[in-house]
Amino acid sequence: MLKLVDPTLNLFSYTLKQGLGVSEPETRKIYRKFLEGLSEQLHQKLNVSFTPEQKQKFLALDSVTVADLPFTGNLNNHPVKGRYRRWNVADNYQLLFDGYVDGKYETPQVITLIESLQYLIPEPPQLENIGKTWMLSGWLESGTDLEVAEFAKQAYKYLFAKDGDSQGSGEFLGGKVFEFWGDKIEDNCQLLVILYPDETAFREYSNFYVSWLDLLCFRHKIIWAYENSLQLKERLVTNYNQIVAMRNTSRLTLPKLLEAMGKLSDFAIDLNYLELQYSTIKVNLEKYENKLAQMQAKARPTDDLQFLQVFCDDAKTKYPKQIKKDIDNFRPCLEILQSLTDTIRGTVEIRKAESDRTFQNIVGIVGVGLSTGGTVASASANYKTEIEANPAINAAINTLFPLFEPGSGLRIIMGFTILSGVAASLVTAIIIAVWPRIFRR
Repeated sequence: MLKLVDPTLNLFSYTLKQGLGVSEPETRKIYRKFLEGLSEQLHQKLNVSFTPEQKQKFLALDSVTVADLPFTGNLNNHPVKGRYRRWNVADNYQLLFDGYVDGKYETPQVITLIESLQYLIPEPPQLENIGKTWMLSGWLESGTDLEVAEFAKQAYKYLFAKDGDSQGSGEFLGGKVFEFWGDKIEDNCQLLVILYPDETAFREYSNFYVSWLDLLCFRHKIIWAYENSLQLKERLVTNYNQIVAMRNTSRLTLPKLLEAMGKLSDFAIDLNYLELQYSTIKVNLEKYENKLAQMQAKARPTDDLQFLQVFCDDAKTKYPKQIKKDIDNFRPCLEILQSLTDTIRGTVEIRKAESDRTFQNIVGIVGVGLSTGGTVASASANYKTEIEANPAINAAINTLFPLFEPGSGLRIIMGFTILSGVAASLVTAIIIAVWPRIFRR
């Protein structure tokens, strides 16, 4: 029968300092608030209190690279111990949850303990989280290889809420290792079950905390960058098809032309981002290999970490080549679209010039009408009788202002003023329309 001593649940999680649309100062502010919530959570769930110095150090992201928030308490009638440890590294924040329960437990009891320890794990901050790895460990007092493998599958089923077989297995510090990860790349979530042969090996694991933290960070960055590349590729294809559909610029309205210009800009930006993902994957593949070599050199000679190398080999074979091929396919498209950009930009400028000229003409026509109307209004008061005596003008005024009393001075002056302004505007409009034709001759 399998018996696990001191079952321990770790969670390694990683958050970018600067995400899309979120600046680094804003990220720091949100992440600090997230860290502050951890101490409040421990106080509520385990009645653990911290000194102001402990809190200040844990929240000092700018000045303190590594800080701990330890806890001890009773959870579901089990004494639990552990800590939150956070790191501030070059481009991301790293958080380790390390919780364990003293004692010896069989498989069903360990699964129950996992549920208890999970109760202490907070929701990740609303930032660019690039991945997380669960690590379940302890040392075996008893258990066959078959029981160990079945235990790992049950742990995966509980944490991922589905059945599954391990994608890899090996040995670390003499203990059995099983690796599981989500069947969808966007999950970017991994489980490592490590069952050590004795307490000495279990305690020795603490010397590898930072190595695991770095290795897993490089792994998650590789998958995260590849996931981004797939999304970028989809956007590039969509934008390209929409832009090509707008290639007949003569039929597009000015707003549509401006929309096309925006899509062209988005296409160029996304292509640059795609090249950035390619670089991110290449750099982190190299870092992953170097860190894995360091871990292998530090581990026991009989240890087998080949399953970690398999991920690197598969990623190296697939990810950079696929992204490079996508970049090579989209690069000629960008050259075609740049030519189309020049055409659209010229069309936009012409349309804007036409729009501006039309507006200026309207302003001129209205201005002439208002100016003429104002001049006539000031002069018509002296010629009220003559204006009223003119049958044509009088009939037009009666038509325009039927509600005014016939013979009213206001009716005559306003009517004649408006008629004069409209007539002047019409004459100005005709001159503006005819003049270019005469000029071209």
